[in-house]
Amino acid sequence: MKNIEVEEDLYRYIASHTEDIGEGASTILRRLLGLPATGDIEVDGPLIPPSDVRAKSLVSLRKQTLEVVQEVSAACGVKPSFTALVKPKQLKDQKAAVGRFLFLLSQLHDLRPAEFAQVLDISGRDRVYFAKSEQTLLGKNGSTKPKQIGNTSYWVITNSNTGKKRSMLAKALLNLGCSDILAQEIAEQV
Repeated sequence: MKNIEVEEDLYRYIASHTEDIGEGASTILRRLLGLPATGDIEVDGPLIPPSDVRAKSLVSLRKQTLEVVQEVSAACGVKPSFTALVKPKQLKDQKAAVGRFLFLLSQLHDLRPAEFAQVLDISGRDRVYFAKSEQTLLGKNGSTKPKQIGNTSYWVITNSNTGKKRSMLAKALLNLGCSDILAQEIAEQV
């Protein structure tokens, strides 16, 4: 048996779903996640020994972690917090405003994949900012320099100044339910 640390509120949530006296956290989590009551849980591929974790690509680990967070969050009825976008470690690897802008939008998509389509409603007076294809953004104005948002199917214009990029990111955050103050803090990182 392995031990893991969980925050107090998560522990209370798990404990609140106890059905039998003496029921362990593993049993409760198996039930909440719809996993078999006993036996091995089928995983995709072999488990990674701790010594090999560093060798695994950061992108792959990030994706796996996000999938687990989304699965557990969905099972618990909780959405991951927007605070994950405040000073993420990988942000410092982005050298320019465009890179930081695209990185934060990609992270936002990872936090709210089912709702991300709401960014398509964000546009200027005579300019489309987000689209599902590069051609849609090029069709309005050939100088928009559209870029794909991470590995998503969404595209965004990038030829705007840093202030406009911050504004577009803040609007995207607000559309997806982020508070105004936190949205501004996240957007200022561009």
